[in-house]
Amino acid sequence: MPVGTLSFLSPFAALVAVAVVPALLAAVIAERRSRTLCRLLGLPARGAGSLLWTALALTGCAACLALAAAQPVIGKVRPVQGRQDAQALFVFDISRSMLAAGGPSAPTRFTRAREAARAVRAQLPELPVGVVSMTDRVLPHLFPTLGAGLFEATLDDALGIERPPPDRLGRGRATSLGSLGLLATRNFFGENASRRVAVAFTDGESLPYDALDLRDKLGQGNVSLVVVRIWAPEERIYDARGNVLAAYRPDPSAQTALDTGMATVGARVLRPANVDGVAEAVRRAVGTGPVGPAGRELRTTALAPYAVLGSFLPLGFLLWRRNL
Repeated sequence: MPVGTLSFLSPFAALVAVAVVPALLAAVIAERRSRTLCRLLGLPARGAGSLLWTALALTGCAACLALAAAQPVIGKVRPVQGRQDAQALFVFDISRSMLAAGGPSAPTRFTRAREAARAVRAQLPELPVGVVSMTDRVLPHLFPTLGAGLFEATLDDALGIERPPPDRLGRGRATSLGSLGLLATRNFFGENASRRVAVAFTDGESLPYDALDLRDKLGQGNVSLVVVRIWAPEERIYDARGNVLAAYRPDPSAQTALDTGMATVGARVLRPANVDGVAEAVRRAVGTGPVGPAGRELRTTALAPYAVLGSFLPLGFLLWRRNL
């Protein structure tokens, strides 16, 4: 999209403007009745321009609302500056246990993971960040980029529980922290990224894995690991009616297993509420390095809110004339 290009996300929605036609007809009928009544009572009728002003106000209000319905946006492409030697991957556990929550209406672990990731990402604007899902395997959804909009869209639209499902679907626990080793042996990071860090958002309820093997693989790929554990002992998985699914119970022993395994790997385990601590751990992992041109980013400005506000001007005029 060229710099400063105006586009419409839902252009056909502007057809809502045809709703002004019945309003105009009603205004014409009301004006005729008013003039007839004035003649019968011997009162002076309103000027000929009265109907014109009403029609213009109605048309202006409809035009503003139609413009808002079409969702106009102005897109601007601008160069961005970022770290050229460092990248991060945010890895999200998408196994079914991440649906657990403190109550039927409480946010799930998966929701809290995304909220924490957004907060951490906001503190690292200069660092290219990608998105990866994890069960008993890892799958890239977004390779490291500085595009905040791409990051948000990936979290909202591409990630989902068991999308894709694990290879162990239907056979109990599905998460394997050992699969994180693939981040170092596959092309998840750019070849120019000499400093690499993975931030895993998980409840820590993992299948058994070889922590020494994970440490060696991450070390060979120069990948530092930070784990954000999202878990509470009282959490359960609820169905749409708010009933507890008896098939799942939090595993209290997972905390000890996670701490032991990550101590072997050399990774820190933090809580999602400690956003500053997670961001600081990432900064410490990537250190300092050259900052320079790192591609271009599309920034969009939505104009629909301004169009809605604009509709209040002709609407206010109509109310003023009626009261007058």
